[in-house]
Amino acid sequence: MGSAGGPYTESLLWSSVFTFSILIHEYGHALMALCFGAEPIILLQAFGGKTLFNESQITDKQKFFITLAGPLFQGLWTLIAYLLFRYAIFGSSLFSYFLFLTTHINTRWLLLNLIPIMPLDGGWLVRYMLEKRFGHKGYLTSLIIGLVAAAIAIPLFYWQGYHWFFIIQLFICGWHYCKLWQKEQE
Repeated sequence: MGSAGGPYTESLLWSSVFTFSILIHEYGHALMALCFGAEPIILLQAFGGKTLFNESQITDKQKFFITLAGPLFQGLWTLIAYLLFRYAIFGSSLFSYFLFLTTHINTRWLLLNLIPIMPLDGGWLVRYMLEKRFGHKGYLTSLIIGLVAAAIAIPLFYWQGYHWFFIIQLFICGWHYCKLWQKEQE
């Protein structure tokens, strides 16, 4: 699908979709934290966001669900946008392009965010599950999974033509995992 409007309209749509999608994702985390009695605060950053909350009364199981809620909300938003786009509920070409962009951006961002590398949600989810089941050995296993995921994702994203920013971020995460692994071996 081509763009709708001129370059200014397209830039405005891209930035609007990106910002709104970050908010949807972070509101997923925040609403789940509220359900558990935490007091969330959403911080928007340059290329994403972060939901902070009082963790003192939150269990590991609740942290897992708070982490999972972000991707679930984003996935639901992506599904709604896809269905509205697919079935042409709205006749406006500009709104159709907005829905197309929403589906396009969120599908890729959701998959990226589920890679099992911390600080991505996928990394935290894998760590929570493995640590809960296997204790410290589960934590070590999550480090190995993160290293392998980084080793696969970095060249794959490079060959797929992803922006260098994402590749560098994955490299930094992989490097962080190497340092954590080294620390555990001492």
